[in-house]
Amino acid sequence: MELTAQQRAYLDRLGKVTMCVDPDWQPYEHMDEQGNFTGIASDLVEIISQRLGIPFVIVPTVDWQETLVVSREGGCMLIPFLNQTTEREEWLDFTEPLFVAPNVFITRNEHDFISNPSELVDRTVVLPHGTSMEEFLRRDYPNLDIITVDSEHACYRMVSEGKADMTLRSLTIAAYTIRKDGWFNLKIAGQPPEPHYVNHLRMGVLKETHELTDILNKAILTITPREREEIINRHVNIEFVQAVDLAWFIRLIVFIGVLLTVSFYWNHRLKNALAALRETERSKSVLIANIPGMAYRCLYDRDWTMQFVSRGCRELTGYESEELVDNRVVSYNSLIVPEYRESIVEQWEKARSSKLPVELEYRIITADKTVKWVYEKGVLIYDDHDNVLGIEGLIIDISDRKAAEEKLSYLAATDELTGLWNRRHFMQALQQEILRARRYGQPFSLLMLDIDHFKAINDRFGHDVGDATLRHFSMVITGNIRKVDIFARTGGEEFMLLLPRTDLDGAYFIAERLRKYLETSPIPADLDPFHISVSIGVTVYTPEIAEPDQMLKIVDDALYEAKKTGRNRSVKKTLTSI
Repeated sequence: MELTAQQRAYLDRLGKVTMCVDPDWQPYEHMDEQGNFTGIASDLVEIISQRLGIPFVIVPTVDWQETLVVSREGGCMLIPFLNQTTEREEWLDFTEPLFVAPNVFITRNEHDFISNPSELVDRTVVLPHGTSMEEFLRRDYPNLDIITVDSEHACYRMVSEGKADMTLRSLTIAAYTIRKDGWFNLKIAGQPPEPHYVNHLRMGVLKETHELTDILNKAILTITPREREEIINRHVNIEFVQAVDLAWFIRLIVFIGVLLTVSFYWNHRLKNALAALRETERSKSVLIANIPGMAYRCLYDRDWTMQFVSRGCRELTGYESEELVDNRVVSYNSLIVPEYRESIVEQWEKARSSKLPVELEYRIITADKTVKWVYEKGVLIYDDHDNVLGIEGLIIDISDRKAAEEKLSYLAATDELTGLWNRRHFMQALQQEILRARRYGQPFSLLMLDIDHFKAINDRFGHDVGDATLRHFSMVITGNIRKVDIFARTGGEEFMLLLPRTDLDGAYFIAERLRKYLETSPIPADLDPFHISVSIGVTVYTPEIAEPDQMLKIVDDALYEAKKTGRNRSVKKTLTSI
């Protein structure tokens, strides 16, 4: 880490950084039975610790409520993972976000979708003690009755058992907990519309140690999107576990059938046993009729010809069970969106070789032409000679989860203030454009834009006008570029513009046009409108550039020269001109 001598001396004086954590907030934070700090927050803190060269020491607490109390009393220097709220700002400074994820409502399956929480009447929301969501919900939705409990797990249990109507939790935690703990009667039922219901999890630093905030921010900004993705996948990518062992159940039914046949001859001896078996058959039939999704047995052919389909078929596909059996009305293969059909066949062929279960995610078209995402898990069934008899498995609707994942992906790729792409998305796009340029030999250029004297705008007019300036700047540039161009906010007042199929001269012309157009676009203010200017660095991709960072260094040098030579100008540089 490149720290100033003053910052390094400050860290040396500290020696270590003490922190209080939430001991029960999986997969974000958790203190295990051995007293180890684990989870997404732990891995992010470890990166920061390594880059600053300073240890972080846990101050143990019993629960989140005690964590807040100990922090407020100065018992630890920071809390590593929490939302910024007005109440917490009384004793904490906050760093840049470590992690961003929306909060969602979790309800039982029978609950309607929640589009507007303010319209709910006589509904209870259960939350852990002391969360920022409790503060926000009490302020914004007085129509909701709020219950607080001691743990994350207790929230899901109360909703599952009908003791509360819903809970509001992080989408990441919801996906993790519902799948890990098997809450199959719960679902994601909506998201509050206000932007502050998106978690921007930051480090909260005691105001008495505010110098530490700037140092931590330097380390946080070095954490790459790839590092964050690896950490999230490490903790959230858990294997889905079926609530019902379908293969065992079908074999049990076959076994019952054999016994019933034998009982025809041995009725006198087995009368009592037969009655018990019939009761077992009835109860198992009720069970399979009520499991989520569609249980099935089918032939191993290209139509996936169904031999047995549970009653969940109608809700999943829009067809009655008997309409799929023996392809009487429609084959299951014809419901699968065509682009997935060959890959599904390939997956089952691999399973035939490995004799392992198959897990699939694909889209189907229902009877009313609705497109749904489904998750399928199944196994091949063999006879004594290793010949395939068919497939047994379960198919469930995961459309809500896919929609939530897509929304989360979009939120993770955009800048909240301006609506532009963020640095993570831009770096991915830049890497793809370099690969495309190498493959097809097409040029592309890069612009780095920095608003001149932006700090002075904040100092003179305040941060609200500063934010309005950033939004105005974004709209002006967006309105004067092509749809194929990729415009992103990569820092405070720093922006990047990727121009596909554009050479250096063309990029410089565009930079000058944007710069001059901005000069004539005043920023609205309460008193008098004012104008801003922008300095722009320009570069073009050449085959000698191996990595995105090389190109960024060139365009950064060009921007530096534009600012050094008077600002409000464009400077172009290439690898050979440095």
